[in-house]
Amino acid sequence: MIYKCKMVSVKIFMMSIISIWLSLFLTIAYAEDIVTEQHNIPYQGEEELDVGIEFSLGKLEIKSCQDDNYIMQSEITYSKELYKPSVQYKTVGNRGKLRLESKQQGKSHHWGGSKKTSSALKNNHWRIALIETVPISFNIEMGLGKGLLDFSGLRVNDLNLNCGLSDVVVDFNKSNKEKIRRLSIETGLGNVEASGLGYANLERFDVECGLGSTTLRFDGDLNRDIKGRITVGLGSVNVEIPEDYAVQVEAESSFLSSLNFNGFRRIDEDVYRSKNWKNAEHRIFMIVEIGLGSVDIDWIR
Repeated sequence: MIYKCKMVSVKIFMMSIISIWLSLFLTIAYAEDIVTEQHNIPYQGEEELDVGIEFSLGKLEIKSCQDDNYIMQSEITYSKELYKPSVQYKTVGNRGKLRLESKQQGKSHHWGGSKKTSSALKNNHWRIALIETVPISFNIEMGLGKGLLDFSGLRVNDLNLNCGLSDVVVDFNKSNKEKIRRLSIETGLGNVEASGLGYANLERFDVECGLGSTTLRFDGDLNRDIKGRITVGLGSVNVEIPEDYAVQVEAESSFLSSLNFNGFRRIDEDVYRSKNWKNAEHRIFMIVEIGLGSVDIDWIR
Protein backbone atom coordinates (compact mmCIF):
# COMPACT_ATOMS: atom_id res chain seq x y z
CA MET A 1 0.00 0.00 0.00
CA ILE A 2 2.83 2.36 0.90
CA TYR A 3 4.57 1.41 -2.36
CA LYS A 4 1.46 2.26 -4.38
CA CYS A 5 1.11 5.58 -2.61
CA LYS A 6 4.73 6.42 -3.40
CA MET A 7 4.20 5.50 -7.03
CA VAL A 8 1.13 7.73 -7.24
CA SER A 9 3.04 10.56 -5.59
CA VAL A 10 5.89 10.18 -8.06
CA LYS A 11 3.44 10.18 -10.97
CA ILE A 12 1.73 13.32 -9.66
CA PHE A 13 5.11 14.98 -9.15
CA MET A 14 6.25 14.07 -12.69
CA MET A 15 2.97 15.24 -14.18
CA SER A 16 3.33 18.54 -12.30
CA ILE A 17 6.87 19.00 -13.64
CA ILE A 18 5.69 18.23 -17.18
CA SER A 19 2.73 20.59 -16.79
CA ILE A 20 4.97 23.41 -15.54
CA TRP A 21 7.46 22.79 -18.34
CA LEU A 22 4.70 22.88 -20.97
CA SER A 23 3.28 26.06 -19.48
CA LEU A 24 6.68 27.72 -19.57
CA PHE A 25 7.25 26.51 -23.11
CA LEU A 26 3.90 27.87 -24.29
CA THR A 27 4.45 31.15 -22.46
CA ILE A 28 7.86 31.61 -24.06
CA ALA A 29 6.53 30.64 -27.48
CA TYR A 30 3.61 33.01 -27.05
CA ALA A 31 5.83 35.82 -25.79
CA GLU A 32 8.02 35.52 -28.88
CA ASP A 33 4.97 36.37 -30.97
CA ILE A 34 4.63 39.79 -29.27
CA VAL A 35 6.87 42.53 -30.67
CA THR A 36 7.54 46.05 -29.40
CA GLU A 37 8.95 48.65 -31.79
CA GLN A 38 9.88 52.29 -31.36
CA HIS A 39 9.30 54.73 -34.19
CA ASN A 40 10.73 58.22 -33.70
CA ILE A 41 10.51 60.92 -36.38
CA PRO A 42 12.79 63.97 -35.94
CA TYR A 43 11.48 67.51 -36.41
CA GLN A 44 12.86 69.16 -39.56
CA GLY A 45 11.15 72.56 -39.52
CA GLU A 46 7.65 71.47 -40.52
CA GLU A 47 5.00 74.16 -40.05
CA GLU A 48 1.91 71.91 -40.33
CA LEU A 49 1.20 68.22 -39.81
CA ASP A 50 -1.45 65.83 -41.13
CA VAL A 51 -1.91 62.68 -39.06
CA GLY A 52 -3.91 59.73 -40.38
CA ILE A 53 -4.38 56.63 -38.21
CA GLU A 54 -6.18 53.40 -39.12
CA PHE A 55 -6.22 51.21 -36.03
CA SER A 56 -7.97 47.85 -36.29
CA LEU A 57 -7.73 46.08 -32.93
CA GLY A 58 -6.36 46.80 -29.48
CA LYS A 59 -5.56 49.92 -27.46
CA LEU A 60 -4.55 53.27 -28.90
CA GLU A 61 -3.08 56.09 -26.80
CA ILE A 62 -2.31 59.59 -28.06
CA LYS A 63 -0.71 62.39 -26.04
CA SER A 64 1.66 65.33 -26.44
CA CYS A 65 5.41 64.80 -26.76
CA GLN A 66 7.64 66.54 -24.25
CA ASP A 67 10.59 66.72 -26.67
CA ASP A 68 10.07 69.26 -29.47
CA ASN A 69 12.97 67.75 -31.40
CA TYR A 70 10.61 65.04 -32.60
CA ILE A 71 7.46 65.12 -34.72
CA MET A 72 6.53 61.78 -33.16
CA GLN A 73 7.84 59.42 -30.52
CA SER A 74 6.07 56.10 -30.32
CA GLU A 75 6.11 52.65 -28.77
CA ILE A 76 4.08 50.09 -30.68
CA THR A 77 3.43 46.63 -29.28
CA TYR A 78 1.70 44.12 -31.53
CA SER A 79 1.17 40.47 -32.37
CA LYS A 80 3.33 39.90 -35.42
CA GLU A 81 1.15 36.99 -36.54
CA LEU A 82 -1.94 39.19 -36.89
CA TYR A 83 -1.39 42.94 -37.26
CA LYS A 84 1.86 44.52 -38.34
CA PRO A 85 2.07 48.33 -38.04
CA SER A 86 2.90 50.46 -41.05
CA VAL A 87 4.47 53.85 -40.33
CA GLN A 88 4.95 56.24 -43.25
CA TYR A 89 6.13 59.84 -43.16
CA LYS A 90 6.91 62.37 -45.85
CA THR A 91 7.04 66.13 -46.22
CA VAL A 92 5.41 68.19 -48.94
CA GLY A 93 6.82 71.68 -48.76
CA ASN A 94 6.55 72.73 -45.11
CA ARG A 95 3.79 70.21 -44.36
CA GLY A 96 4.41 66.81 -42.81
CA LYS A 97 2.19 63.83 -43.62
CA LEU A 98 2.15 60.96 -41.12
CA ARG A 99 0.26 57.71 -41.75
CA LEU A 100 0.00 54.89 -39.24
CA GLU A 101 -1.89 51.73 -40.10
CA SER A 102 -2.27 48.27 -38.60
CA LYS A 103 -2.01 45.87 -41.52
CA GLN A 104 -3.56 42.45 -41.16
CA GLN A 105 -1.23 39.51 -41.67
CA GLY A 106 -2.28 36.30 -43.40
CA LYS A 107 -5.89 35.17 -43.57
CA SER A 108 -8.67 37.39 -42.28
CA HIS A 109 -10.09 36.87 -38.79
CA HIS A 110 -13.57 37.96 -37.89
CA TRP A 111 -13.80 40.22 -34.85
CA GLY A 112 -14.61 38.25 -31.75
CA GLY A 113 -14.57 35.00 -33.74
CA SER A 114 -11.22 33.56 -32.69
CA LYS A 115 -8.74 33.36 -29.85
CA LYS A 116 -6.26 35.21 -32.07
CA THR A 117 -8.57 38.20 -32.23
CA SER A 118 -8.83 38.17 -28.44
CA SER A 119 -5.04 38.05 -28.28
CA ALA A 120 -4.76 41.03 -30.62
CA LEU A 121 -7.16 43.04 -28.47
CA LYS A 122 -5.00 42.37 -25.42
CA ASN A 123 -1.55 42.76 -26.92
CA ASN A 124 -1.85 45.34 -29.69
CA HIS A 125 -1.03 48.59 -27.88
CA TRP A 126 0.09 51.77 -29.61
CA ARG A 127 1.49 54.67 -27.59
CA ILE A 128 1.83 57.77 -29.77
CA ALA A 129 3.31 61.10 -28.61
CA LEU A 130 3.17 64.07 -30.99
CA ILE A 131 4.89 67.43 -31.16
CA GLU A 132 3.28 70.34 -29.27
CA THR A 133 4.55 73.24 -31.39
CA VAL A 134 3.14 72.33 -34.85
CA PRO A 135 -0.57 72.63 -35.83
CA ILE A 136 -2.02 69.14 -36.42
CA SER A 137 -4.97 67.87 -38.45
CA PHE A 138 -6.19 64.43 -37.29
CA ASN A 139 -8.08 61.73 -39.16
CA ILE A 140 -8.48 58.67 -36.89
CA GLU A 141 -10.37 55.48 -37.72
CA MET A 142 -10.72 52.80 -35.05
CA GLY A 143 -12.10 49.30 -35.29
CA LEU A 144 -12.51 47.27 -32.12
CA GLY A 145 -10.74 48.18 -28.89
CA LYS A 146 -10.05 51.15 -26.63
CA GLY A 147 -8.78 54.64 -27.23
CA LEU A 148 -7.27 57.12 -24.78
CA LEU A 149 -6.87 60.28 -26.83
CA ASP A 150 -5.46 63.15 -24.77
CA PHE A 151 -5.09 66.23 -26.99
CA SER A 152 -4.07 68.48 -24.10
CA GLY A 153 -1.08 70.60 -25.11
CA LEU A 154 -1.39 69.76 -28.82
CA ARG A 155 -2.19 72.40 -31.43
CA VAL A 156 -5.23 70.77 -33.03
CA ASN A 157 -6.88 72.47 -36.01
CA ASP A 158 -9.05 69.59 -37.30
CA LEU A 159 -10.23 66.38 -35.67
CA ASN A 160 -12.11 63.64 -37.50
CA LEU A 161 -12.76 60.58 -35.32
CA ASN A 162 -14.53 57.39 -36.43
CA CYS A 163 -14.80 55.12 -33.40
CA GLY A 164 -16.40 52.00 -34.91
CA LEU A 165 -16.93 49.45 -32.14
CA SER A 166 -14.39 50.99 -29.77
CA ASP A 167 -14.70 52.64 -26.36
CA VAL A 168 -12.91 55.97 -26.65
CA VAL A 169 -12.04 58.74 -24.20
CA VAL A 170 -11.23 62.15 -25.72
CA ASP A 171 -9.77 64.82 -23.46
CA PHE A 172 -8.72 68.46 -23.64
CA ASN A 173 -7.56 69.85 -20.28
CA LYS A 174 -5.59 72.82 -21.62
CA SER A 175 -6.65 75.62 -23.96
CA ASN A 176 -6.00 74.66 -27.57
CA LYS A 177 -3.83 77.35 -29.21
CA GLU A 178 -5.32 76.54 -32.62
CA LYS A 179 -8.93 76.87 -33.74
CA ILE A 180 -10.57 73.53 -34.57
CA ARG A 181 -12.45 74.26 -37.76
CA ARG A 182 -14.50 71.09 -37.42
CA LEU A 183 -14.71 68.34 -34.83
CA SER A 184 -16.36 65.21 -36.22
CA ILE A 185 -17.18 62.15 -34.08
CA GLU A 186 -18.86 59.02 -35.46
CA THR A 187 -19.86 56.18 -33.14
CA GLY A 188 -21.07 52.75 -34.23
CA LEU A 189 -21.61 50.28 -31.39
CA GLY A 190 -18.93 51.83 -29.21
CA ASN A 191 -18.97 54.48 -26.50
CA VAL A 192 -17.30 57.88 -26.62
CA GLU A 193 -16.65 60.33 -23.79
CA ALA A 194 -15.32 63.73 -24.86
CA SER A 195 -14.33 66.13 -22.05
CA GLY A 196 -12.88 69.62 -21.91
CA LEU A 197 -14.58 70.73 -25.12
CA GLY A 198 -14.62 74.28 -23.78
CA TYR A 199 -10.81 74.17 -23.97
CA ALA A 200 -10.81 72.69 -27.48
CA ASN A 201 -11.42 76.07 -29.19
CA LEU A 202 -14.10 74.64 -31.49
CA GLU A 203 -15.75 76.45 -34.36
CA ARG A 204 -18.26 73.70 -35.13
CA PHE A 205 -18.91 70.04 -34.30
CA ASP A 206 -20.75 67.15 -35.95
CA VAL A 207 -21.64 64.05 -33.96
CA GLU A 208 -23.24 60.90 -35.35
CA CYS A 209 -24.24 58.18 -32.90
CA GLY A 210 -25.52 54.88 -34.27
CA LEU A 211 -26.20 52.21 -31.65
CA GLY A 212 -23.67 53.27 -29.04
CA SER A 213 -23.46 56.18 -26.65
CA THR A 214 -21.70 59.54 -26.76
CA THR A 215 -21.05 62.06 -23.99
CA LEU A 216 -20.05 65.63 -24.86
CA ARG A 217 -18.81 67.67 -21.90
CA PHE A 218 -18.25 71.37 -22.65
CA ASP A 219 -16.30 72.13 -19.49
CA GLY A 220 -13.38 74.51 -19.81
CA ASP A 221 -12.97 78.07 -21.01
CA LEU A 222 -15.31 78.62 -23.95
CA ASN A 223 -14.00 81.63 -25.91
CA ARG A 224 -16.28 81.72 -28.95
CA ASP A 225 -19.78 80.84 -30.14
CA ILE A 226 -20.09 77.24 -31.39
CA LYS A 227 -22.35 75.64 -33.97
CA GLY A 228 -23.02 71.92 -34.01
CA ARG A 229 -25.17 69.07 -35.27
CA ILE A 230 -26.05 65.89 -33.39
CA THR A 231 -27.56 62.93 -35.28
CA VAL A 232 -28.75 59.88 -33.34
CA GLY A 233 -30.04 56.58 -34.67
CA LEU A 234 -30.77 54.03 -31.94
CA GLY A 235 -28.09 55.25 -29.57
CA SER A 236 -27.91 57.94 -26.91
CA VAL A 237 -26.12 61.26 -26.60
CA ASN A 238 -25.62 63.16 -23.37
CA VAL A 239 -24.54 66.81 -23.58
CA GLU A 240 -23.21 68.54 -20.45
CA ILE A 241 -22.89 72.34 -20.53
CA PRO A 242 -21.78 74.87 -17.87
CA GLU A 243 -24.59 77.08 -16.59
CA ASP A 244 -22.99 80.32 -17.80
CA TYR A 245 -23.16 79.28 -21.48
CA ALA A 246 -26.36 79.88 -23.45
CA VAL A 247 -27.78 77.17 -25.72
CA GLN A 248 -30.18 77.08 -28.64
CA VAL A 249 -31.58 73.73 -29.74
CA GLU A 250 -33.35 73.13 -33.03
CA ALA A 251 -34.85 69.67 -32.65
CA GLU A 252 -36.03 67.22 -35.29
CA SER A 253 -37.40 64.10 -33.63
CA SER A 254 -40.10 61.46 -33.90
CA PHE A 255 -42.67 60.28 -31.38
CA LEU A 256 -40.45 57.25 -30.75
CA SER A 257 -37.42 59.33 -29.79
CA SER A 258 -36.51 61.08 -26.55
CA LEU A 259 -35.24 64.65 -26.08
CA ASN A 260 -34.77 65.74 -22.47
CA PHE A 261 -33.61 69.14 -21.18
CA ASN A 262 -34.42 71.59 -18.41
CA GLY A 263 -34.09 75.38 -18.25
CA PHE A 264 -35.21 76.01 -21.84
CA ARG A 265 -38.15 77.86 -23.31
CA ARG A 266 -39.72 77.38 -26.71
CA ILE A 267 -39.28 80.35 -29.08
CA ASP A 268 -40.50 78.76 -32.32
CA GLU A 269 -41.67 75.44 -33.65
CA ASP A 270 -39.01 72.90 -32.60
CA VAL A 271 -36.63 75.70 -31.50
CA TYR A 272 -35.69 76.14 -27.82
CA ARG A 273 -33.37 78.53 -25.99
CA SER A 274 -31.93 78.41 -22.51
CA LYS A 275 -33.26 80.97 -20.04
CA ASN A 276 -29.88 82.72 -19.79
CA TRP A 277 -29.80 83.51 -23.54
CA LYS A 278 -29.78 87.32 -23.27
CA ASN A 279 -27.12 87.60 -20.59
CA ALA A 280 -24.64 84.91 -21.65
CA GLU A 281 -21.31 85.93 -23.19
CA HIS A 282 -21.02 82.89 -25.44
CA ARG A 283 -23.60 80.62 -27.08
CA ILE A 284 -23.87 77.10 -28.44
CA PHE A 285 -26.21 76.53 -31.40
CA MET A 286 -27.24 72.89 -31.89
CA ILE A 287 -29.34 71.09 -34.48
CA VAL A 288 -30.50 67.75 -33.08
CA GLU A 289 -31.87 64.94 -35.25
CA ILE A 290 -33.13 61.83 -33.45
CA GLY A 291 -34.43 58.57 -34.92
CA LEU A 292 -35.27 56.03 -32.21
CA GLY A 293 -32.59 57.10 -29.76
CA SER A 294 -32.28 59.80 -27.12
CA VAL A 295 -30.54 63.11 -26.41
CA ASP A 296 -30.18 64.54 -22.91
CA ILE A 297 -28.88 68.04 -22.16
CA ASP A 298 -27.69 68.63 -18.60
CA TRP A 299 -26.19 71.67 -16.88
CA ILE A 300 -22.83 71.55 -15.14
CA ARG A 301 -23.13 73.32 -11.79
